[in-house]
Amino acid sequence: LICPTVVFFSCILSTLEVIFRYEAAGTLVTLSAAPAAIKAAAQAYIELIVKESDNNVKLIVLDRLMDLRQTPSHEKVLQELVMDILRVLSSPGLDVRQKTLNLALDLVSSRNVEDMVMFLKKEIAKSTAEPAEEAGRYRQALVKTLHSATIKFPDVAPSIVPVLMEFLSDENEMAAQYVLLFVREAVHKLPHLKETILHSLQVS
Repeated sequence: LICPTVVFFSCILSTLEVIFRYEAAGTLVTLSAAPAAIKAAAQAYIELIVKESDNNVKLIVLDRLMDLRQTPSHEKVLQELVMDILRVLSSPGLDVRQKTLNLALDLVSSRNVEDMVMFLKKEIAKSTAEPAEEAGRYRQALVKTLHSATIKFPDVAPSIVPVLMEFLSDENEMAAQYVLLFVREAVHKLPHLKETILHSLQVS
């Protein structure tokens, strides 16, 4: 059973002003390790990151989510919130986005990796509307994340390969280099994808 105090903190998290949610979420985590309590705290952290305008604050709260992940039982709860965590990518600021991608990649599982891949594909398309330099660096981070997801979860590789191949001609040289690295690594580690990769290379 969850103690009344934990229930109280879980309830007020949704009504507190943003500035107080950080402390309330931290208090909730210290009071209980119950999955419901950890989920409520994590959701409060995510909502705070999305709504907060100061990137430094966003980074601090992201660190709190990363701290939660260090406890195995908490990590299982966070794995179910990967798509919520990816909402943080709507925030400007490459540091925030990079840390978010790193956290999502660490947490993603076979159950939600396809959803994450679809989300990142949309982010790549949306990035073309951003300032050239910022968009290039963001696409580079997205490509690197998709590369890592492919190696980690080979089953989603067929849907990722065509997307990555498009970046061989991208103006961002680092993005193109990550794709070349992916091709070399994939051919070595995922030989069953060799034909798919070669076909994508011919098309691109």
